[in-house]
Amino acid sequence: MLGFSLYLNEDKDEIIKKLEDFKNYDYLFTSMHYPLDDKNIEKLFWLLDRLKNSKTKVCLDLNGKVLEKYPKLLDLNLIIRLDFGFNNDLIAKLSKNNKLAINASTIDYDNLVELKEKNANFSNISAWHNYYPLSYSGLGSEDFIIKNKMLNSFGLDIFAFFQGDKNFRGPIYESLPTLEEDRFKNPYYSYLKLKRKYKIKNLLLSEGISQKNKKYIEDYEKNKLINLDTFLEDDYKDLKNFEVREDISDFLIRNKRSYKLIEKIDNREIKKGDLVILNKNSNRYSGELEIIRKDIGKDKMRNIIGYVDKSQLGILDLIKGSDKLVINRIKK
Repeated sequence: MLGFSLYLNEDKDEIIKKLEDFKNYDYLFTSMHYPLDDKNIEKLFWLLDRLKNSKTKVCLDLNGKVLEKYPKLLDLNLIIRLDFGFNNDLIAKLSKNNKLAINASTIDYDNLVELKEKNANFSNISAWHNYYPLSYSGLGSEDFIIKNKMLNSFGLDIFAFFQGDKNFRGPIYESLPTLEEDRFKNPYYSYLKLKRKYKIKNLLLSEGISQKNKKYIEDYEKNKLINLDTFLEDDYKDLKNFEVREDISDFLIRNKRSYKLIEKIDNREIKKGDLVILNKNSNRYSGELEIIRKDIGKDKMRNIIGYVDKSQLGILDLIKGSDKLVINRIKK
């Protein structure tokens, strides 16, 4: 499942454009925290009216004071994300008739046990992680893994955020990741890492994203295609697709090969991210294409024909056997 975020302090024209750009997404995240006024509740009703024929589910982040002021929010078929101001008695009560999102980043085992004891309806509860505007405040990877194992043990669906690469949200403008390791990283890489390494099925974009990375994410969601931006030598400019063998090495990613005699012998240092073709010194393997995952130094059997853009090098560690790669040639 894939979601996006918009915020009620944005202009209506900006919101309309986002709704069009992300019209087929599963979730929309927004917040009623700041500022707490009638203009935002009016804009929320306007937003929901525009979405009345959409499949997109809306998750509204709010605190107890917001719900006290606007209790009618419980009647709008929203996913209510509970920030501060909710005790377990109230959460259990609300879960009977409402879809709720608890704070996955702060909830602990004892509170989940207590919610069970209070007969909370766990089929109406999911766990949504925070995003973290302030540098160095995002979750660490080990704690993230431990927390998610605990949440999974209660049968909760887990949601997390990945940051954008443009139009960063204020007032700090330091991107909005769940994991600190993702701050200012390529959002497409972060998305793939959360999917493949951390096994998070439900992901939401927290801010603006380039059309290129948006397309790459949608390619993966729809067809499990992995896009790689590469600098390719002219002789290989027509290389578009790369079908990964079922058996995969820690050192390199091999293409399902067809024989081609390559006479040229290269003698350059081969590093992570290089695209190579095997030459005649490899005998029957000549013509095989590979993408290097670890530095291997000089190799008389391999010629460098290009390299992966450095912002995507981390993706190479996420590729598995039988993956289908799309090779996108970009200019230096």
